[in-house]
Amino acid sequence: MKIPVIDLGERVDCRACLDLCLPVLRRNDIGYIEVVELSGYLKEEIEEIMKNCLGGCVTWEEA
Repeated sequence: MKIPVIDLGERVDCRACLDLCLPVLRRNDIGYIEVVELSGYLKEEIEEIMKNCLGGCVTWEEA
C-alpha cells in the first residue's frame, strides 16, 4: 500500500495542502503539517495535493 508523506526539508509552509485536503493532513502541536494515519488514502485527493504543492514536498511512499 502506498501512503502520502511530507518531506519537511522541502516544505514552504504555503498551507495549500490544508485547504485542499484537511481530512488527510493536519497541523500538529509544533506547527508542522503532517499526514493523518488512515486505513487508506484516495489517490485523486493526494495527487491533487501533489499538483498544487508549491514546495513539492508531498510524495507517495510504500508502507
